[in-house]
Amino acid sequence: MQYEIAKKDLITRNAAILLALMAGGAFAFFARFGLGLGETTNLSNNYPWGLWIVFDLVWIALAGGAFVTAGIVYIFMNEDFHPLARPAVWMGFLSYSFVVVTLLADLGLPWHFWQLAVQRPEHSAMYEVSWCIALYVTVLGLEFAPTIFERFGWDRLKDLWRKWSPLYTVLALGLFVFLMSHKIWMALLALIVFGLIAFLTKDSVKHAGVPLILIIAAVTFSTMHQSSLGSLFLLMPDKLSHLWWSPIISLLFFLSAVASGIALVMLMDLLVSYFFDRPYNWERLAGMGKVLLGALAVYYSLRILDVIIRGELLLAFSSSKGPLFLIEIIAGGVVPVILLSVPKLRNNHSLLTLSIILSVGGVIFNRVNVVLLGMNLPGTMPGGNVGTYYPSIVEWAIVVSLVSALFFFFSLGAKLLPILPKVEESH
Repeated sequence: MQYEIAKKDLITRNAAILLALMAGGAFAFFARFGLGLGETTNLSNNYPWGLWIVFDLVWIALAGGAFVTAGIVYIFMNEDFHPLARPAVWMGFLSYSFVVVTLLADLGLPWHFWQLAVQRPEHSAMYEVSWCIALYVTVLGLEFAPTIFERFGWDRLKDLWRKWSPLYTVLALGLFVFLMSHKIWMALLALIVFGLIAFLTKDSVKHAGVPLILIIAAVTFSTMHQSSLGSLFLLMPDKLSHLWWSPIISLLFFLSAVASGIALVMLMDLLVSYFFDRPYNWERLAGMGKVLLGALAVYYSLRILDVIIRGELLLAFSSSKGPLFLIEIIAGGVVPVILLSVPKLRNNHSLLTLSIILSVGGVIFNRVNVVLLGMNLPGTMPGGNVGTYYPSIVEWAIVVSLVSALFFFFSLGAKLLPILPKVEESH
């Protein structure tokens, strides 16, 4: 598979707008630390989290396209979607990096991050998520490293990467097992198992371009933290409407991340073709639409069955949260499943694009509902008023600037590095 650098100007009118939005976000970021959370946000004891957590959960879910695409291409050996792999990894790396920036703004004392290295709680989902994401970002960086080596002709570094990245990956997996289990024997067992896999697949880099153990680690870390984020809400059966709260919410979070990740990769391919004046590959997108159909069908079938089995379906028609649930299920699930199920509709360019947008929007709306709209929060005193929450200008400025930065740096990377597939192979 050969890639090329996009032949576009580095700074365009759109890039200038994104830079201006990023500058506003930088000012808001410094204001948050200079004035404190209380002065710059509308968070409170009733609403201790808000827009920033919504942003984090949304982008982590959408960034699932990196591990899903890598798994499809490198583990299941589907070469048809190989052109989507490198852009997906670059988008995933940027997404997770900016999620970390959001967390720095959202956490009260972010400089205490070093506690992760000395504390080993046994029942903390956030501890698992923190280590998982940190290690996953390093794996994404290793996946993307060959792009930089190719750009600058650093063959020596590429040889070192090919030799040592599997070793690092095995050690990272072993460390993660130890941190989660607190047992040395389990960590040693993990080192042996993953080390054996790395040895048996050492030649995979020759035909795949990436050591297979890297992809296995990416899928493992993604599966863990995507589901663990959902487990946070297991603690809130009295606050989150039971249209969303579920004993299997961890599984639902993971499945929704798979579906939304696929949809975002497809949407990203459309945007790249539009903004970089490249030919659209509707045949490949329609093929990816079949994969998206399967992911959506599994997720929404389980989502609806879960509500029915728990006897909560009547809430969809009798509670104030019901319309939110119905919009999420119908617009985000039923409609795109129907559009993708019929070959004639799936091959219609406009309807395929609509199904992609609805699929992404459905998972975004799910996270908004879980974090904010689906909550039934008590007041500060028994029987007290809950109050309301509206994001402040600082909250909006940071989120808008990070989304702008995501698009700006993705575009900048495409203009400086061989990220996009050669047009002859792409079309």
